[in-house]
Amino acid sequence: MTHVPTLSICVPSRNRQVYFQATIRALTASLRSDIELVFVDNSDDASVMDAFIQPYLADPRVKYVPSGATVRPMVDNWEVALQATTGRWISVIGDDDHIDPDVAGLLTRIEAEMPDVEALDWARLFFTWPYPGKPPYSNVVQLLTEIHEVPKDQLKERAFRWDHAREVLGCGFGIYHGAVSRVLMERIKSLSKTNRYFEHPIVDYDNIYKLIMHGKRFVHCRRPLSVMGACPLSNTAAVNDLKDAKKKLEAFHREHKNPIDDWECYRDFPFRAHHGVTACIGMTQHWFAKEYGYDFAGFEKNFARSCAIQCEGYPTREEFEVSSAAYREVFAKWQGGRFAKYFRPVWKDREAPQAFGGMLEGKLYLSDAYETAATPAEYYDMVGGILLPVENLVIDFENVRVVSGVAA
Repeated sequence: MTHVPTLSICVPSRNRQVYFQATIRALTASLRSDIELVFVDNSDDASVMDAFIQPYLADPRVKYVPSGATVRPMVDNWEVALQATTGRWISVIGDDDHIDPDVAGLLTRIEAEMPDVEALDWARLFFTWPYPGKPPYSNVVQLLTEIHEVPKDQLKERAFRWDHAREVLGCGFGIYHGAVSRVLMERIKSLSKTNRYFEHPIVDYDNIYKLIMHGKRFVHCRRPLSVMGACPLSNTAAVNDLKDAKKKLEAFHREHKNPIDDWECYRDFPFRAHHGVTACIGMTQHWFAKEYGYDFAGFEKNFARSCAIQCEGYPTREEFEVSSAAYREVFAKWQGGRFAKYFRPVWKDREAPQAFGGMLEGKLYLSDAYETAATPAEYYDMVGGILLPVENLVIDFENVRVVSGVAA
C-alpha cells in the first residue's frame, strides 16, 4: 500500500534563495515520517536552488519543483505546488516562514474527535529577519492553548461583512499558515470555473473566501504553530512602506499577463492594488462576488473603517497623507460617495520605536532588540520553550467553545 502523508507542507519561492534554503534546512530536520515537503522554486537563476536541493532529494518526504522556462505568476506557482501534493491535509507557507511539522500529529488527533473537520487555523508568531539598521520590534506571543470549533456563520460575518476587521480580515482560515483538508481543496477546485485550486492573483485571500464559503467545519488552535517571517525582500516588509510597496507591485503586475487593475469586473469598484493591502482584499472579495454571483452587501462601512486603519499604520505623516488622499478620492466616487463618511483616518504622532518586552493585557511581548534568533525556526524553537508542547494540547470540543463576538 502506498504511504499517504498526513500533511503536505508547500513552500513556493521566488528569488529569495538564501531564506528559502534556511527554511528547507529547518523543515527537513524534522524526524516525522507522516509529512510531505513540497519545495517549489521560481527563480530567475534556476541553478542556485537546483544545486542546493540535490542532497535533500534522497529524503523520501521531499518533492522539488524546479523553475520553469518562464517565470510563473504567484497564483501559478501556488497551483503547481498544490498539484505536486499527495497528503490528506495541505498547508502553504512562504519561503521566509516556518511551520511546526508536529501539526501533522495534531491533525490526526483532531480528526479522531471530529472526523468531518475540513480546516484548521492557529495563532501565529511574527519574526523579522535581521538586517543592517533594522529597528527593534516587539513580537507578541499568544499564551493560550484552547482548541475549539468556530461556527461557519461567524466566519462568514468576519470574511464577507468585515466584522472585527482591522487593515486585514479578522478571520485567519486559509491554506496559508493554516491546514486545509484535501477533500475541501478538491471541492474548491471542482466548484471553480477554471478547474483550479487558485484563480485570483491575491492568492491567499482567494483561498480564504472560497474556503469559508465552501467549507463545512472549522477548528482553531490558540497556540502558535507557525511563524510569519518578514525578510527585506518580502511583500510583508513593504506593507507600511509606500515606496517599497510600489516597486513590489510593479514587479507583481509585470509577472501577470493581465494585471488585476485592468480587469473588467472592477469597473464599478474603483479601488486598485496601489491603494494598499486593504484595497487588495476588497478587490478579491469583489471579484469573487462578481465571478460566482454572490451578494456581499453590508460590508461597506466596515471596509471603509479598515481602509482608514491601513492609512493610520504608515510610519510617516507624508505616507499617511498620500495614502489617505488616494483612498478619499475613490470613496468619493464609489457608490455615489455613500460610504465616504466612514473613512476617517486620524494621524497620531509617533515616538521613536522602542521594543517592549514583558506581559501586557494577558499577552507576552518579546523584544528582538538583542537578535536572539537568526531565523524563524530558531525563534519558534526559542518560544516553544515557554509554550505547552503540541503533543500535550487538550482536545475537548464538548467543553471548549468559542464565545460569540470574540476573535477565534
